[in-house]
Amino acid sequence: MSDQISNTTVAQGAMQMFLEEYCAAGIQALLFDTDDEVLSLHIDMHELFEFNHELAMLLLELPSKFLPLFNIACLAAQRSLKQLTTVSGSICTVKEDAQVRVTHLPNHPTLQRTRVPGSEDVGRLLSISGTVIRTGLVKMMETHRVYSCTKCRGVFSVNAEIEQYNYIPKPVRCLVPGPDFCNSTAFVPADSAEDSQRCVDYQEIKIQEQVGRLALGTIPRAIVVVLERDLVDKAKSGDS
Repeated sequence: MSDQISNTTVAQGAMQMFLEEYCAAGIQALLFDTDDEVLSLHIDMHELFEFNHELAMLLLELPSKFLPLFNIACLAAQRSLKQLTTVSGSICTVKEDAQVRVTHLPNHPTLQRTRVPGSEDVGRLLSISGTVIRTGLVKMMETHRVYSCTKCRGVFSVNAEIEQYNYIPKPVRCLVPGPDFCNSTAFVPADSAEDSQRCVDYQEIKIQEQVGRLALGTIPRAIVVVLERDLVDKAKSGDS
């Protein structure tokens, strides 16, 4: 399996196996939560390294590709565990929007930082220690917009670009997946009953480097961090 783990399908299957073996309690908490208070599943990187070293390295090197796959694997693991659940009288629901959160990165200087990351760190999975010096208001963000192609009648979505202040660019051609691309430039916003699921709560906070961990005379830098979904309103000024 290790020779093919970079393959999306194989990687997703390995992720589901890991979640079912190491995170069964967390998946059960998702299924049996009735107040939507549990919307995330925490995975320990040390356990992932123990399960499959190559998969853990791919997650560290390509988080933008493999974190979404972990979310899909989490959904599949919930459905699989739900079929095996035989507790009578219990309400068991699959949380479609559950997010996988990575914890306990290896204690290595390239992963554990006390300084604000730079441009060379874009796209990497890091752990940063600092102090919260400002918290913004909780706002609503449109995560993606769904379009319907007037030519092939297919439906596709365009994700918001967080780096561009949540701007959703208008597509220039049809993006419906499949072997035959119609390349149409005529599409309209799709009418769907899932409009409410396209928006999530988000909050901006500012984290500053801890003065006690800097060299004498070094001016601490700060960085803005965007919190989404169940992470909003969890931090306050002074937290570290």
